[in-house]
Amino acid sequence: MFKILQLVLALSLGLFASESSAQIFKINVTNYGFDTSLPGNAALKTQIDNEIAQVQSDVNKGLPSTTPDRLMEGMANSSVMAGKGIGTDYASNMSVFLIGAGMGAAADLTKDKSTGGDISGAGVAPGAVIGFNLGFLDAQTIFGLDTNRLNMYVNFMNYNYNAVLNNSTDKKSEADLKMESLGVHFRYDAVKGNGTKFLGWGGIKFTWGYEYNKTSTTFTSTISETVNQDGLSGTITGKPSAQIDSTTHSIPLAISTDVQIFYLLSLYTGLGADANFGKAKAKGSLNGNTSNIACSSGAACAAAGNPTIQVQPSANINGSANVTPFTFRGFAGVQVNLPWTRIFAEVDKGLGNNLLGVTAGVRFVF
Repeated sequence: MFKILQLVLALSLGLFASESSAQIFKINVTNYGFDTSLPGNAALKTQIDNEIAQVQSDVNKGLPSTTPDRLMEGMANSSVMAGKGIGTDYASNMSVFLIGAGMGAAADLTKDKSTGGDISGAGVAPGAVIGFNLGFLDAQTIFGLDTNRLNMYVNFMNYNYNAVLNNSTDKKSEADLKMESLGVHFRYDAVKGNGTKFLGWGGIKFTWGYEYNKTSTTFTSTISETVNQDGLSGTITGKPSAQIDSTTHSIPLAISTDVQIFYLLSLYTGLGADANFGKAKAKGSLNGNTSNIACSSGAACAAAGNPTIQVQPSANINGSANVTPFTFRGFAGVQVNLPWTRIFAEVDKGLGNNLLGVTAGVRFVF
């Protein structure tokens, strides 16, 4: 589980920040200390702006660098995709009941040309699942469906994870990830399979249900950046923070089939359509001290009266976006069948978009 979480954080947070206004944390010059409109001071202002921009770029290393609204759209869509495969089962051949756990990770692989971001968002969803065949009910059918062919699955998990993204002597960046998932699914074996455990076809299965995913990611950057270059000297301090919240709901419908080879291995594939609603939103907080940078050496500083420049860190990630209402996907998975144990990995790929999801887990089947 921890390896998957680290991978997701590397995808969602480990983008190389470009020198653009879309960086999460900004260093704002609140007072130059001299009249910037005078022609003789233009070069000094440019020098100061370039130095502050370099400090800002250093602070944002390892954090997303895409525009807030596009990032929010990618986070919301990735949240939906991350939940696929957590609370479903396509090839375990459950007779009575099933219990297991898994982790889903997803990313919107759309590149943002305006900022150079490699991806536009990522999501993660954990889940413990319990399933059972409804054949134990007194009724032989439910809404015309044979209960012996009808399985029900319920999944839920709440999990928190913290990762240190940058831990240098002058700045520390952290991400706190809070995850919650809930779902209920039904699977109906519409066409029964045939063959043997050594070589068999699993038939045609329909799966539908409801999925809820909530992820809250808080970025915190503790800054203590020393400036000592081109006549400028001082230390920029602060602790700005930013938070991204994704809350999504999805109603999936999927058709799948599978084959079993020599009992040990099962392969499955299928197509899915999802109706989605929810959104992702971000907010930043100032939480930055006002720091003084002295301009005390060099001709430009002397000409401007050796001013003191005031700067203040802030978060720059206010934005929101809704999830895409309808999405389509194809999926495929591989499952290793051991006595009463199933280990699986699944890949979901969005059709008509760049969403990609990966799910892995283990189940105990009876």
